[in-house]
Amino acid sequence: MSLPVANFLSFFAIAAVEFSVPFVAVDTLGANATIVALLGICRFAPQVLLAGPAARLVERFDQRAVMIGSELLRAVAFALAALGLAFAPGVAIGVFCLANISLACGSILTAVSTQVLIPQAFTDEALPKIYSRLGMAESSADAAAPFVTGLALAAVGLTPTFASAAVLALAACGLLARIPRVRVPNGSASDEKAEGPGTADAEPTGDAAPARKSTLRGGLAINFRTSALRTVTVWSLSYNFGQCVIEAVLLITLLHTTPLSATTYGVIRSCSVLFAVLGAFVAERLPRALRSGWGTSLFGCGAVGAYTVIGLGAYMGGTGGLLLVLAGFVIDEFCSGVVLVRVQTFRARAITDAERPMATASYRAANLTAVPVGLAVGGVAGVLMNSATLLLTIGLLMVIPAAVIWSRAVRESEPTTA
Repeated sequence: MSLPVANFLSFFAIAAVEFSVPFVAVDTLGANATIVALLGICRFAPQVLLAGPAARLVERFDQRAVMIGSELLRAVAFALAALGLAFAPGVAIGVFCLANISLACGSILTAVSTQVLIPQAFTDEALPKIYSRLGMAESSADAAAPFVTGLALAAVGLTPTFASAAVLALAACGLLARIPRVRVPNGSASDEKAEGPGTADAEPTGDAAPARKSTLRGGLAINFRTSALRTVTVWSLSYNFGQCVIEAVLLITLLHTTPLSATTYGVIRSCSVLFAVLGAFVAERLPRALRSGWGTSLFGCGAVGAYTVIGLGAYMGGTGGLLLVLAGFVIDEFCSGVVLVRVQTFRARAITDAERPMATASYRAANLTAVPVGLAVGGVAGVLMNSATLLLTIGLLMVIPAAVIWSRAVRESEPTTA
């Protein structure tokens, strides 16, 4: 239970700061769109640039030390953010940028370390359950944090709110101190699970790590090594890219074609996130026939196919179109909640323990790169063509990754498990 609870505390604190920093920057400091974009770049670009070094740190140290260190980086980020308004506006923006960079460094370390820890610290049969609990914790935090943070900013102000986030990060450190000292095995052929917390802290043996662990290129090659891994990776990149193209113009389109208000949009997005929690809950309770590659294909197809529904709703307009958009978001979040657990379980079984740090780092770096590229393409295309037409076009094109993950390679990638 320590890991999911720590995950909830950590993601709650992160979501609180991600909500507060741009809001305060615009509302209090008068930041323009360029400054908001700069803050976003500082939040995500370091995760791409430092993916390789992060993987090498994970390979070198035990995972308890790495995860506690990443939480301490977050605590530093929250403390910096709490001090932001003590300076002049120009300096305050710089402090917020430093806070986001520190937050990004912690995020990439946690992302890689978690995927290394879980397959070694838990039995193969327990993987869906732990990934389900982590997914529920993250989605619950993402859903609750903006609401609670908005109330906190109004009631107590910025500094106490960010200081509270730092306290949550330190509390997560206390929980993470209970996890085993899992280390990455030295040798690409190793794919053995730890026999238990008492045996997970053995020192790696051998003189040198395999060459393919040393670069992101080698890690990326692992993600394309088999037909099933290649299909899942292409699907993930397509999903993130297409989703971000749509996000770049969605709100503008809905404001023009539907009776959307700020309240309605907030309700749509918040309620949708709750279905992600439900999806993660259902993921470990699927019917026996879907506890395999069939489940990955079915819900992966539903997650990207939902954007076809969103595109149709935005193009159609009116109240009916808005209801279609709501249905699309609900389908996306629910299916995403399920497929994330399925994909994580599949990757944990398909990639060896020794290869996992760099494979995870390169996978995350590639997906994070797809996000700003998709936003940029959507932003430019939205200026060059009608945004409603763009949404419909991209929505229809999302049928392609839906078909990709329905491939036989994925459906037959895992046997049905009890």
